[in-house]
Amino acid sequence: MKLSKKILSVLLTVAMAVSITACSEGSGGGGGTNTDDGAGTSSTVGSFTEATAPPIDENAETGTIKYFTYETNFEDASAELIALFGTRYNGEITVEATATSNTYFEMLGTKIATGDSPDMVRYEWISFPHGMSYNMFTPLDDYIDLDSELWAGIKDMAENFAYNGKHFYVPHHIGTSFALNYNNRVLEENGLPDPMDMVQDNTWTWSAFEDMLKQWKDIDPVNHICYNGVGGMSFVATTGQKIIDIKDGQIINNLRNADIQRCMTWLEGLRKNGLLGATAEQQANGVANGYVGPDAAFKDGNLLFLGMEPFWSFGAAKEAFYKDKATEDMKFVPFPRDEQADKYYQATDTFGYMIPAGAKNVKGVVDWITLLRTEEIDPDNLAKARDDAIDDSPAYYPTCPNADCGDTSENADSKGRHVYTEEEEEQGVTVCPVCGTPRREKFKTVWSEEQYDLYMEMRGEGDRFSLLFDNCYGFSADVSALFQGGDTPIIDGPVFQDITYTNAVESLYATVESYLQPYRDRMEADANGEEITTTPPQTTAAE
Repeated sequence: MKLSKKILSVLLTVAMAVSITACSEGSGGGGGTNTDDGAGTSSTVGSFTEATAPPIDENAETGTIKYFTYETNFEDASAELIALFGTRYNGEITVEATATSNTYFEMLGTKIATGDSPDMVRYEWISFPHGMSYNMFTPLDDYIDLDSELWAGIKDMAENFAYNGKHFYVPHHIGTSFALNYNNRVLEENGLPDPMDMVQDNTWTWSAFEDMLKQWKDIDPVNHICYNGVGGMSFVATTGQKIIDIKDGQIINNLRNADIQRCMTWLEGLRKNGLLGATAEQQANGVANGYVGPDAAFKDGNLLFLGMEPFWSFGAAKEAFYKDKATEDMKFVPFPRDEQADKYYQATDTFGYMIPAGAKNVKGVVDWITLLRTEEIDPDNLAKARDDAIDDSPAYYPTCPNADCGDTSENADSKGRHVYTEEEEEQGVTVCPVCGTPRREKFKTVWSEEQYDLYMEMRGEGDRFSLLFDNCYGFSADVSALFQGGDTPIIDGPVFQDITYTNAVESLYATVESYLQPYRDRMEADANGEEITTTPPQTTAAE
């Protein structure tokens, strides 16, 4: 097994899961955070008794883990890691999936209520505080030592998800959340500076970003789009503030925070000047406003920046150019630094697993989580992952492309086409040894060393970026809709619509508070050890 491919597969599948499982930030969807797009759907399941952490026998068999998800298979883990789980722990993972993501969270509640709990689920944004406030998960503190070397660098992030002094979620992976994707070839052709250079010399600020938007718009006011993608939350994060913060057992509504108001007013001004999203005329011509897939975003050369999860976007955009046989120089940089902030804040995301209340095989899940963290931080894995990422040698399909190859050996497929052996792969054989047909090259994402190192830095390596996680989408879908959906979304409206932030906040602040208060009451009751029997807030599925 090539460990580098394994780790890259983990990184890629994490990024893909992040983009597929939700349309969380951005007008019409954002492509970005690991939240279930239907997790806030109406539920009839009430609160549960707080789960205890049952003792586990470290010498017991790992056994089989029952994993519950809304995908058709175990798409968020590589086959190599699953195989390693078998060889190292003699463990297995079975998968049960819902028919649609819209029913996932309600079905999970039903399973817990009826004694049919799965052993493991993936963390979703709505897991905290929504799911935790209804005692849907098992605390991990008795199984994971956050002060140990294995979990070095995770403790501070895990505290973002602490509930009633306990850790029900400990991520094994920290991601990049969102970044600004761009095609530097287009920038060079139009005489614009490379934001990557400004990141490296610490001049990539709100002002520098705005200057680039203005220059881009001035070049072609009719066709150029300066920014599309996710909405206001990633910009807000650069101030060092969270829209909704949860700390010390308190839920803090920061919509009236001066720094957030300053950021949103700035974005509102950019929108009014035609520097964010597509104009009404462009939309009338079929141009997307807000979310647009990275495979299509840069094809016509009109978009300057696409705000989206970078790992997936970077590869998807490069592949689109590859298929069109077009040249590109895809890059991404973090959202610009707020000049008034005390440091460089970067919105971040996490990935990991949780144990539902009533799970039967707690030890098996702990073993799986331990394996993932061990492989995530292994120095050899990380070094080889970097080498693979920057390797620009060609990649080939494993089978001879000649339908009339005529291979009759054991190395042939069912159609008689030669299948290259591991030895031939290692030798770099590029011509079929049976029929002489050249191998068919396939696309692979190649990183520059500079881009890959920045990507890892944005994940928390080094001390230049301070990672910040906002809790604003961790409640019901109704709360999320107030920020990024509905008629007047408070956070995304000023970015992609003609909405005034101050007016939106004043008209909807009391409504936001009315949704948050029950969660505050539940947190207080939990802290006081009071029994809670109320049902979750009735919500509608998020758009």
